[in-house]
Amino acid sequence: MRKLVLGIDIGATKILCGLLDWEGQVLAEERMPTNSGQEAPGDTLDRIARQTERMLLTWGVQVSDLNGIAVACPGPISYPEGVVLDSPNLGWHNLNLRQELKTRFNREVLVGKDTDLAALGEYHFGQGEKVRHLLYMTVSTGIGGGIISDGNLYRGIAGGAGEFGHMVIETGGRRCRCGRRGCLEALASGTAIAEQARELLARGPGSRLREYSLPGQSLTAREIGAAARAGEREAQQMIERTAVYLATGIANLINIFNPGKVVLGGGMLLGLQDLLLEPIWKMVRAGVFALHRESLKLEITSLGNNIGLYGCLALLKYGVKNEPVK
Repeated sequence: MRKLVLGIDIGATKILCGLLDWEGQVLAEERMPTNSGQEAPGDTLDRIARQTERMLLTWGVQVSDLNGIAVACPGPISYPEGVVLDSPNLGWHNLNLRQELKTRFNREVLVGKDTDLAALGEYHFGQGEKVRHLLYMTVSTGIGGGIISDGNLYRGIAGGAGEFGHMVIETGGRRCRCGRRGCLEALASGTAIAEQARELLARGPGSRLREYSLPGQSLTAREIGAAARAGEREAQQMIERTAVYLATGIANLINIFNPGKVVLGGGMLLGLQDLLLEPIWKMVRAGVFALHRESLKLEITSLGNNIGLYGCLALLKYGVKNEPVK
């Protein structure tokens, strides 16, 4: 019988549910808005359960037929309990996600921090030439990361490792949703770019960026990217600052972990890779020790926005202690 798993990737703005086979083929997927702040967490989990069960029924699959269910969710998340402690990107506090979904699906559910599972997914299903020491960074609504050390996921003592977005890059800088100032997430995420654009437009009517805003909507990183490609200097400067912040953070991580590869993903990074990847790589190479630069690779994930689903499959198939590279 074909082995099938259900993966659920909960993001700050959208939720992706997918049915995958054991070999890594995505058979079906459903997207829905997260509605953070607009509904109670329990209502969001109810929607997830209903939507996934409808998706499974179209394939003639019952929840009981699955070989496993895994969920990726923004942290901090306690390990192994699966409790969302205080997620700034979701606004969820002390939510026992593992138990809540176990009750809804009437079976065991594995829960992991989204960026941890993305790193697992990249390690097993993404990278072409495998390395045993890998860092994954996502740049989207927020910024986070996952650490693969000697072929195993590094979680830290309580599951809190990999909060790349909350290293302070600029002391006294912009306030982050975590409450501190100058975090990488507050400076270089998709949310940060949108906030900077909004502030720029609020200063007066002179900015040509206004031409790129959709009726009734605020500028996002996508519109800023389009303006930068069209030669708008304000947008280009915003992209240049973002590249500096990201390169600084990545260089810091490389000097600490000495990985063989850094893989970048997330909606904002994937959408702006033509503007960001080359300058980031140049600054990173200039900002790390020569020893760390040897054989170092910086790549965009080949798994796209499905990387979280592949992470769910990797967790179910390999667990936290991964199989050694052949």
